[in-house]
Amino acid sequence: METWERISGWMKEVYADDLFEKSGQTAGHPLLAAEQAWRQFCLVPADFLRMSSEKVDDKAFRSASAFLMYHWGAGHTAGLSLGNASSGNYNVAFTLLRSFVELLFKGVLFQCLAHSIYRERLSSALKPTDALVLFSSHLSSMIKERTSDVTELESNTVVIFDLLGGDWMQSAFRLDMRSVVQQVADWGILGRLHDDPARTVCDLYGHLSENVHERIERTDIGRAIEEGTDIFEWPAPILPKSLVEFLDEFHLAMEAGVIAELNLVRTMVPDSRLREKCQQLLRNQAFRMANLGQASKLLKDWSS
Repeated sequence: METWERISGWMKEVYADDLFEKSGQTAGHPLLAAEQAWRQFCLVPADFLRMSSEKVDDKAFRSASAFLMYHWGAGHTAGLSLGNASSGNYNVAFTLLRSFVELLFKGVLFQCLAHSIYRERLSSALKPTDALVLFSSHLSSMIKERTSDVTELESNTVVIFDLLGGDWMQSAFRLDMRSVVQQVADWGILGRLHDDPARTVCDLYGHLSENVHERIERTDIGRAIEEGTDIFEWPAPILPKSLVEFLDEFHLAMEAGVIAELNLVRTMVPDSRLREKCQQLLRNQAFRMANLGQASKLLKDWSS
């Protein structure tokens, strides 16, 4: 048997159809809402950037390009996260969900930092010595030195990654996710995501990090013991408590993502298209099934 055949056979056991079916029966509507929320996160930017002719608005696309570079990976990672949770691989699912949060917020951060209006309006909650403050200041200096026309960067934000010259500057400054989340929230990008958006996301990120750092109760074996299921079972057992816990956090992460992307694309499309797209989305059955209550409030405000 070839290596690829052995790997393929193992993968089919790990992600067997009956595991997905059992998760669907166990979770019911919350799984449906989570799946629809993920789809909305993936679809909203392209929908709002599409003109009435169904062609993508090239100008708007380029103005959102820094975010879209991260959005592609974020959507794929979220899908993998949901798929793993639905097949009983909870530690992997939670770990991938944290990766989604990082992809989302890094995308929003660089999208905003490409605009002087955001670079010059840093959060008062950040200290002068905070890595994000130093990073933004250094980035501003680089933009002045290397970009003859600042509006070119703002109209094609993906250029910011050319300025950064790879990941050396990001590694040097070690941007802290809590600072990034706080800054994004203070820019108003998280809108109405609960009373304290930054704290809500930071609490989520901290909990997801427990899985990344492999606390024993966050391993799949540890979860199975806590839920009174046979350990070392193959394939992995479906754990109702862990599945519900994951779906709650997944749905919150997707709503944060949808709200963030709505706030970004709002500034990139004409008001008439914005109102039309908001109205269409509010009528969309799939969007309503996603149960994105806070995002719906934004759409209602903008559609009038």
